[in-house]
Amino acid sequence: MTARGPLVDQVCGQLRQAGVVAVVGPTGFGKSAVLDAVCTAWQAAGDPVVRLSSARADANIAYAPLMDLFTACPAEVRGELSELQRSTMDWVLRRVAGPEPDTATFRGTVLSCLQAWGRRARPLLSADDVQWWGPGSLDVFGFAARRSRGSVSLLAALRPDGPSPHDVLGGGAVEIGIPPLSPEESATVVGSFGIPLRTAGRIHAATGGSPRLVSDIAAGLARAGHSATAWDAEPLAPHARKAMRAWLADLAEPVRRVLLLAALAADPSLDGIRRATGYTADAAPTADAALAAAQDAGLIRVVDGAVSFPAPVLREGIVAEAGRESVRRAHRALAAVSTGADDRTWHEASALAPATTAARLVLVLADAAAAARERGDHTRAAEFALLAVDRAGGTRPDLLVCAARDAETAGRFDLAWTALDRLDRTRAGPAQRARARIAVVDAAGRGAALLADIAARALADATAADEPALVSAAHLRLAWSTHLTRGYSAEALAHACAAVEWAERAGDPASRAAAITLTARIQQGRGSPEHAGTLRLALEPGAAGGTGASAGDPPPISDDPRRVAVSFALLEDRLDEAGQLLDALRPGFGSVAGRADPGRLLGCAVLIHAHGGDGRAAREEARRLLALARELGASPGPPWYAAAIAELAGGTLEQALAYAGLGLTASEEEKDTVFAAHCLHLSGRTRLFLRDTVGALADLLRVRDLVRELSVRDPAAIRYDADLAEALVAAGDVEAAARTIADARDPARELGRRGVLASLDRAQALCAAATGEFTAAERLLTRAWEAFARLGYPLECGRVLLTHSAVEQRRRRPARARELHAAAEAVFRKADAPLWEPDRPERTGARAGLAGLTDAEQRIAELVADGRGNRDIAASLYVSVKTVEAVLTRIYRKLGVRSRVQLVALVHKDRHQPAR
Repeated sequence: MTARGPLVDQVCGQLRQAGVVAVVGPTGFGKSAVLDAVCTAWQAAGDPVVRLSSARADANIAYAPLMDLFTACPAEVRGELSELQRSTMDWVLRRVAGPEPDTATFRGTVLSCLQAWGRRARPLLSADDVQWWGPGSLDVFGFAARRSRGSVSLLAALRPDGPSPHDVLGGGAVEIGIPPLSPEESATVVGSFGIPLRTAGRIHAATGGSPRLVSDIAAGLARAGHSATAWDAEPLAPHARKAMRAWLADLAEPVRRVLLLAALAADPSLDGIRRATGYTADAAPTADAALAAAQDAGLIRVVDGAVSFPAPVLREGIVAEAGRESVRRAHRALAAVSTGADDRTWHEASALAPATTAARLVLVLADAAAAARERGDHTRAAEFALLAVDRAGGTRPDLLVCAARDAETAGRFDLAWTALDRLDRTRAGPAQRARARIAVVDAAGRGAALLADIAARALADATAADEPALVSAAHLRLAWSTHLTRGYSAEALAHACAAVEWAERAGDPASRAAAITLTARIQQGRGSPEHAGTLRLALEPGAAGGTGASAGDPPPISDDPRRVAVSFALLEDRLDEAGQLLDALRPGFGSVAGRADPGRLLGCAVLIHAHGGDGRAAREEARRLLALARELGASPGPPWYAAAIAELAGGTLEQALAYAGLGLTASEEEKDTVFAAHCLHLSGRTRLFLRDTVGALADLLRVRDLVRELSVRDPAAIRYDADLAEALVAAGDVEAAARTIADARDPARELGRRGVLASLDRAQALCAAATGEFTAAERLLTRAWEAFARLGYPLECGRVLLTHSAVEQRRRRPARARELHAAAEAVFRKADAPLWEPDRPERTGARAGLAGLTDAEQRIAELVADGRGNRDIAASLYVSVKTVEAVLTRIYRKLGVRSRVQLVALVHKDRHQPAR
């Protein structure tokens, strides 16, 4: 119940305050789990808990829930009841025979029991699965609940289609609706099973956040050994069958028949389902009643005559549970009432057994696929093509290639993978295989890093086909996948250059422009000043216009050179220009099915707003990006990274750290080393703001190693150097910090990276202050603030002010320190951003005996007092033994002690004194 912690806390709080709470939610939303967690918390506080449960099999047992109450009733409470009431309890527990007591006796017995118990303790009665209670139990319990307020606490889990809170608990109960899991909560649940985060996004979309479906599917995938290389190819419905069978078992047969029609219809409507049931107009209300029952059970929604499934995976499950013959009958009924030619064709073909499919129908399905493609419905086009191949006995590789390409355009990796898998079983030619493999790589997005072998096989097939356009496309995909895993390596650059050369041979300007764009990206990361000129080639008028390649050739990777121009403007700290370039591309934001890349555009928008100090806009764009990524099944690493950036600009440091962690996990799962380094830097940076020096150093040193592995030589690509230097200063290793700054400063000057240079000035000021050079520190901080102000980076200006305040505090100028800190607070407040440091109370815990020590010095003194040796301290703080020894020398001098023993004694004495 970790993902539902806030909800459990809310229920507990309302129980303590109001005493009566109804938890309301559809089947599968985790009501029982919430009740269990609340009961556990209640018992941990020392109060008794009575769980009243029931099941379908108990529905015909008179007063079954009261058995739980009377069984748990303490002997001393029973002793206060009358002989008639004790006899009634024994009758319920089947200890005595005889006629059933009357209703008034039942009511009085339960009420007296609760009141007597309440005089001794504050018991909690937790009622679950109330929909299976009989009328007598509801009557008696409701009577007692209304009159025992203040004696006991009452908690019930209710379904929307079951008894009302008033019937169970009486009036005045606090109703708490159980919402579906948020995407973050779903990711937490799925991640606990070791399932990749990309799959978590797909599960969340397929289940609508239903907790039971999320956990059941994740558990099923884990048992099946779900592989990260087949993220979206694995069907989800089979892993949710247990839950779905339980839900469907509660429904009458007519309801299940109507649900099957809704599940099979392309766009189910109330009118269409009415007609498909075969009822006359007078019998139409019967269909309405069936849909209403399904809606009450939480399986569907009916809004403005349209029927939808809150958990889309239920559509697959309903079909799977119905059986082949039932499905064919439903298809025949839908075909008879379909008004659209494509829908009628789909249902007619699906109603036939493969052995009876006419050749004419295969051609009709192929035409339907082409028509769907023409109107932009690429998912439907892929589905029509796959159905045509299925009806043709799997002998149409041309249709499988079309299906793979349509699936890629729609962002449906599962359909693309299915098409390729079927294609590999045919006698397809090398060109067809190459095209399908390229479509699968493109459908994977940044997950293409996991499919380098598919891209390599595509190159081999393209070479065998002797088609220059295909060879160029395969080289471009290999360059992309290599770039994701090994960054700005010579291998990635070589493949990108080869893609340019083969595109020129093919006379394909669009592919040439895409290859040139990727070449520029790799050159930039390698620190080559040629990257700007290379990108200009891709931006030249007509560079991507027209095509000399075949219409059947795969389109270039969706990386518009104009979007890369926005990225380059951000790297070069031209924030206004980046915004103007992005505004010119905004019409493409809404394009999902085309070749525009709204996800990357939104990522740029988040960065522009965050750098400019507009945290509210940054968070809004990040929410859109996360929603779009889930809709398209895209790689979740970059969206989580963008969400973390937005939180730093307009949310909380803690949430930023959580999002950065999700982005890191997702990127590592997909072997996207480039974005893993970005997320790791953001995690280290946020930990630095939270004064977690050890955690920050661990993250930032890993970033340094990754940057070297990725051959990143442009310090603006991943701006970690200044943060690493600051963390090293905080850990007491000023020499290492100075070396880090010096190593980054030369390439930053050479490439004109003004923002990087300003950050390095800020970090160098900390080095200067640590060695007592306060005048130099002040000069560097002034220069840094002026640079960030010119660049239009208000939050970075605020960070400089915070640093300056800390330096003045160390300089023993508290009034000036407070003035600078107040100015920093004003900057972050104006931007509606969190202050980039821990809350003030956390920063006031300095002990009197350790006054005058820096944070790093205090940390080392504490570790010495804990009995840690110098080598152990160095390892835990990620610094050298020499650094620890130097810091200890400074500590001895500042505190006036001469030995380790005296230092330990001073720290232990200090720990027993109150903090200032």
